[in-house]
Amino acid sequence: MKLALPLLVVSFPAASSTQLLAPLKDQDAIYGCSWSASSPEIGPGVVLLAEADDSRTLMNIGGSDVELALVDEQGSLARAGDILERTFKAEGIVVKARYRVTWTCPEDDESCEVTRFDVSFDVTSGGRRQTAKATGDFGC
Repeated sequence: MKLALPLLVVSFPAASSTQLLAPLKDQDAIYGCSWSASSPEIGPGVVLLAEADDSRTLMNIGGSDVELALVDEQGSLARAGDILERTFKAEGIVVKARYRVTWTCPEDDESCEVTRFDVSFDVTSGGRRQTAKATGDFGC
């Protein structure tokens, strides 16, 4: 007696094909006084790098490091709990970032120049959308 069993083939797309965001390819593109953020849910390394003066902001979107322009900003990062909302754009891409300050330098420490934050990113590109949470800091 022969027994015929149907063959079931299951394939899963690679995780990276469903994600818009990835760690920056050039992790050292910006150094010195800057913004940086990383997210374990996206992958190892930095997902956002920006010059402190906002002259250059980078994120890896759709597999490429993309330079974004800051187009709107509301709020501040002065004290723990403060909220800063920023919108960045590049061709066909919109990134909305919502930062919440988690730590600032002690007032009596003049050598400290760092602010830590949690940030949520909402990224839209070519009809695709991804949200992600990250942590980071701003300073020198």
